[in-house]
Amino acid sequence: MRVRVLVLLAVCLAVAMPLVAGEKATPAEAQALLTKAVKAIETQGEAKALAAFNDSKGGFRDRELYVFCVGPDNKISASIDPKMIGVDETTIKDADGKEIGKEIAALGAKGGGSLEYRWTNPVSGKVENKISFVKRAGAQTCGVGAYK
Repeated sequence: MRVRVLVLLAVCLAVAMPLVAGEKATPAEAQALLTKAVKAIETQGEAKALAAFNDSKGGFRDRELYVFCVGPDNKISASIDPKMIGVDETTIKDADGKEIGKEIAALGAKGGGSLEYRWTNPVSGKVENKISFVKRAGAQTCGVGAYK
């Protein structure tokens, strides 16, 4: 019985350690979440998908990964930070003053792409280097980024 308990404990620790150690999501995982988000907009409709992106339990958040979107009016329609909803994306700058909102708008106009900038990691609370992948999804421009 003791051996079973010890084995079970060891397995639980092995599974939990990466989460406790703060394992960061990868750029590939960010791209996969973006693909999932685009598919949600295409199959569920914009309103339902955006509601899921903005819901912490909506299935579109993983560690520091989250979906952000901007509508055709340049207003943020999805964000991990509710205070950002409705903000004009073209006014958004990163921690170093880089006009990332304008860059995201330009990428959306082209259909997608990626950009690097410095942004506050919602898990660590620290400004970190980030790469975000952006893609058009219906009338929305959506993105997901991974912290380096």
